Amino acid sequence: MLALILAASIASTNIHGTWSALVKGDRVHLTVVRDHSDWGRTLPRSDFAISDADLNSPTEKAVQFAFKHDAGTIDFNGTFENGEGAGRFAFTPNPSYPQSLRSLGVSSDKPLDDERLFSLAMHDISIAFIREMQSLGYKESLERYIAFRIHGVSPEFVRDLKSLGYNVDAEKLIAFRIHGVSPDFIRDLKSLGYTVDPEQLIAFCIHGVTSQFIRELRELGYNDVDGHHLVAMCIHGVTPQYIREVENAGYHGVPVEKLIQMRIHGIDAAMLRAR
Repeated sequence: MLALILAASIASTNIHGTWSALVKGDRVHLTVVRDHSDWGRTLPRSDFAISDADLNSPTEKAVQFAFKHDAGTIDFNGTFENGEGAGRFAFTPNPSYPQSLRSLGVSSDKPLDDERLFSLAMHDISIAFIREMQSLGYKESLERYIAFRIHGVSPEFVRDLKSLGYNVDAEKLIAFRIHGVSPDFIRDLKSLGYTVDPEQLIAFCIHGVTSQFIRELRELGYNDVDGHHLVAMCIHGVTPQYIREVENAGYHGVPVEKLIQMRIHGIDAAMLRAR
């Protein structure tokens, strides 16, 4: 988590730019811009050590705050008014950070110059995060740890997966996060009797196989449909609604394979009633 503290002044540095922020309830969306690139993230309101009175001041209120990360410190100054903020930032790199990475055996395919350290600070690639991921069996390159942070692969996520019997590689962890394979989704499937391999979990999420979809099929008498057919049903549009329409046309208990073929060939309820 990003830790923000009040900062006394902006440090002198060659890496600087502008920032803007928008407060929405208990969240703050922060955008940082420099050299035609930008970084945005939605953060908990509690991460900002700025009073509600200052954030929501009816007139411009001067503010200063900082992100203190292992790779360096990003100092911000500017103003807030009615929940909208803007200003400038400057980055001070931590010269000892590269040695900390080397001590952990973390390699990088790019030089660890100030630009690189700024990116690592923005993504909060902390030494504690790396150590914890390594303790869970993920001794990866720096680029992989950055990908973990970008896509939300956390130690908590990994522990949840392991508790459910999923000890997957780094690439699969990222794919799970990209496609929405969550521990809760896996638990729902297990409660329905499905223990699904990692590849099929990803396919389920890509094609829309949900626990609700499975429950609706069971209500229609389609129990224990295998994973392959569940994916095929979603791909070809064999929805519970389609099955009901087929039943209303007088065709009950049509096998799953036949329903899929009917959809592939464009057979709808009107065509069935016309027979």
